Amino acid sequence: MVTTGSPIQRCFPRAVILLVALGAAVSGRAQRSDIAGTMPEDYLPELKPILAAAIRQSPQVIGAQFEIAQREAYRIRDDSPRLPSFRADVNFANTETSISSDNSSRSRDNGLFYSVGLSQALFHWGALKNQSAAARLSLESAEKSAAKVYRELSVLLRQAYLDLIVRKARLRHARESHRLLTEAVAVSQERFARGAISTGELEGEKLRVREAALELARAEGDFEQARRGFVRLSGAREVTEATLPETIPAPGPIEPLAEALGAALRRDNAGGTLEAAIFDLKIKESLLRYRIESVRLFPKFFANAGYSLENTTNVNANAVNQQAVARQTYSISAQWAIFDGFATRAAKMEARSTQRYYEVRKSAELEALLQQAQHLERQLKLDREQLELAEIRRGLAIEGRRRIAEEAALGNLPKGDVERAEVGILQAEAARLAARAALLGRWSEYVAVAGNDPILNSLPVRYAPQ
Repeated sequence: MVTTGSPIQRCFPRAVILLVALGAAVSGRAQRSDIAGTMPEDYLPELKPILAAAIRQSPQVIGAQFEIAQREAYRIRDDSPRLPSFRADVNFANTETSISSDNSSRSRDNGLFYSVGLSQALFHWGALKNQSAAARLSLESAEKSAAKVYRELSVLLRQAYLDLIVRKARLRHARESHRLLTEAVAVSQERFARGAISTGELEGEKLRVREAALELARAEGDFEQARRGFVRLSGAREVTEATLPETIPAPGPIEPLAEALGAALRRDNAGGTLEAAIFDLKIKESLLRYRIESVRLFPKFFANAGYSLENTTNVNANAVNQQAVARQTYSISAQWAIFDGFATRAAKMEARSTQRYYEVRKSAELEALLQQAQHLERQLKLDREQLELAEIRRGLAIEGRRRIAEEAALGNLPKGDVERAEVGILQAEAARLAARAALLGRWSEYVAVAGNDPILNSLPVRYAPQ
């Protein structure tokens, strides 16, 4: 066959492909670098050591590491048939031999006897090579699954930590409300003693105190339950109400980054995500399993070598003689399973169906991933609008408190109204924190779904999607 074109022309397409691949890799790294300053742990530095420790002590990650260790053991096991096997038998024997019709003829021998053998697989039609490759793919799949577990765990930890800060703010509001209502009841009891208010009004105040106490107890119970769940999830031990931050900083603009991530995800049909990488590895492994089963009934060739020192018995007329004999052997052998009752056919069918199963699963799950990303992108816009409304509400609460304080200073309103206005500010602040937490939590989930979570930088390079 004649090749046309100059060497430069033939190499040019390859160079273009390499440059495009390199550009995509650099773009991916730059994109993840741009995202690094927008995550919840960037606004809340206290969260960073918790996320870092979760990779060592979280039950979910530990379970994934056990799976990797098991796959590593399988890899070593599946590599072993390609290596030479060595065996040895050693025994010390005392042997006495005689002819049954002539007991006067006896021979006795004793000593150390042994045999050693070496065997090496020569040619198995690529089955051993494919077996090793399949084991490595299985190990890579487990490593990427562990990265996915850590990524999903990090999203849950971020959202749970943000939720704890919001619950702390609501708890502070509930305590302040209960305190003010309790003080109001004490004042009402004095007024009732003077006959200034009726029994119904006093009982109404007491009822509101009981309701506030119930809400406070509920808020305390919910906070403690959420705190314990966070500790159990992260493996941390020093997460208390006192160590939690008082507020959540205002998130910066993330909409342009969200649009860029969404466009990149749709451009390659989610092909750069961990999910796609895991399914690709499983599909390749299934294909190798099929190739292995395809040659199951082919003859397998081995090279063998052996050396032995063994006891032999020779009978000559009425004489029996024993002696030790050294023997060396070299051979090439074949093992051929000609018919196995259609077990090979069944194994090939299983491997092929597994391959098709993962292909269908990959298509369905990547499509669901794209839809989830689009949904999260829309929700981020709504979360931003909710945050702006919460900011306005808080501003109105602060302005209302200022006006009430002015009227109270003039004597037009009781001073208790000022404290109640302070409670309103606490309520608006809790709502603002909830809006900030929702936006940051949703952004964390969106970044993870898009396959650009910076938390993956803390894992070994081989755990990465590509």
